[in-house]
Amino acid sequence: MSLISEDQIIKMVELQLGKRDVQNNDRLVEDLGAESADVANLVAAVEEKHDIIIKESEIARIFTPADLFALVQNRVVLK
Repeated sequence: MSLISEDQIIKMVELQLGKRDVQNNDRLVEDLGAESADVANLVAAVEEKHDIIIKESEIARIFTPADLFALVQNRVVLK
């Protein structure tokens, strides 16, 4: 099982979007300027790193790093 932390998700968001000081509740699109391709690439990176699959319907519910963390944490626990 691959453990995940909120800090890891924050770092991945910062690297993907070229941002610093990202907070858990920053909105990916509105606050951080992410485009749909950025979110898709972020999800793909998380899927690869943690060997999980996130459904397209679930991606539409990812608005913040906290949302992504909760989703990934749930997947990793279920593995």
